[in-house]
Amino acid sequence: MPTTIDVKENGINIAKMNVLRLKKVEKLTLLMIEQNKTIGELQNKVSELEK
Repeated sequence: MPTTIDVKENGINIAKMNVLRLKKVEKLTLLMIEQNKTIGELQNKVSELEK
């Protein structure tokens, strides 16, 4: 992501910014999916231990 100074000096390339944002959203989505999987596994382990 460009800094404020870069934007002031060079402007914004909208297409490039959209691609960067999309990549960040994709990365965060994949991270969230992995975390949800881990949470599910941990919940299963807790359930087993509570029996």
